[in-house]
Amino acid sequence: QHTLQQTKKYGCWLKKCIMKISAIILLFLPAVTAFVATSTPRRIIPATVLQSSPFDEFLGSIFGKDEDNDESSSRNKGSDTNDEEIDISSFQQELAKRQEQQIADDLDNTVSSKEEEEEFDGYMMRDAIYNKFGECFDVDFNKVDSYGFRSVYLNIMPFRLGGKRFRHKTELDYLCHLQAVVEILQKYNQLDYVLAQLEETNKKPRAGTSPLIAVPLRLDLTEEQVNQIMG
Repeated sequence: QHTLQQTKKYGCWLKKCIMKISAIILLFLPAVTAFVATSTPRRIIPATVLQSSPFDEFLGSIFGKDEDNDESSSRNKGSDTNDEEIDISSFQQELAKRQEQQIADDLDNTVSSKEEEEEFDGYMMRDAIYNKFGECFDVDFNKVDSYGFRSVYLNIMPFRLGGKRFRHKTELDYLCHLQAVVEILQKYNQLDYVLAQLEETNKKPRAGTSPLIAVPLRLDLTEEQVNQIMG
């Protein structure tokens, strides 16, 4: 029994000692930690020494490594840039092609228009007059001075082919005269304008009146052009 009491007493004393030692350690631990942190030089681990863990390798196998992602991103950017360059180049080529096609079409239209004008001759002028009035009337240029301005008209005269007052001896002479008129109209770009007036007019040449009634077709000319035609 005496030994048991001594053992309990010794146990209580040991417990108190441990508690005091623990309190002392807890009291001085922050100071010791700060001292060690300031006095011990830090060791910098180079980036090359760092090694990936198995977990990093596992994630890399699933999501891909950063280097692969960077390479893929750069490839995508390069691909996008190339696509943009290709799109711009294709657009420029298509635009140039369409411009060339438009120029070619305009040239064809100009050539066709000139060919149509060149194809129009004295025979066609005679037909146009006959289709409008039912007679092959004579035509002539007429100068009109009004308020200081000079104008030129192509008059459809009331003298028909085969009539007594018709000034051309033969139909060939009449056709030659019409051919000369057509060439003058073509030279000053007035043929279409004159033909349009001929188509739209409601007037008709009349020989049995005093004065005679002619159908005037106006020419849109400058003063210099008027002087060139009429002299």
